[in-house]
Amino acid sequence: MRRIAFLLAVLPLPAFADCPAGGDVFSCQIGAKGLEICHQGDDLTYAFGPKGAPELTISESLTTVNFTPWPGVSNNIWENVVFVNDDYAYDVWTSVARDPEDTIGLQGGVRVLNGEETVAELTCDPGTPSQSLDGIWDLKESVGMCWEFSSFSWKTTCDNG
Repeated sequence: MRRIAFLLAVLPLPAFADCPAGGDVFSCQIGAKGLEICHQGDDLTYAFGPKGAPELTISESLTTVNFTPWPGVSNNIWENVVFVNDDYAYDVWTSVARDPEDTIGLQGGVRVLNGEETVAELTCDPGTPSQSLDGIWDLKESVGMCWEFSSFSWKTTCDNG
């Protein structure tokens, strides 16, 4: 835990702004802090920290942000999106069981990586994830991207025939 505190202490502290109207992509509470992904224009913004004063914000273009949609297999429906800041990656994920009798509901969190090494794994407090990340699919399509099933990657032209 000291490593994440150090990591957050040395990163830039830009001003935090709540998502613009209609721009909330995902949010949840992690203890006393919030994790939020907002959409504005052609960008997604990751923010983590106390509301009104996040410890970290990262903005990335919808054309380059690494979003992986659920591949259609497994007992859980999941997605993840990765934001990169220097040598660190912030892998935000959501997951929900396909079993209608499952009572856990939507889960989410963020895994912080330095290269291949996981330096922190934070899970959203139960009941606080606002929605899954699947809305990023439509946002990527809105900027001319398409998911190519054969290569499992986003492209500007796809052959899904």
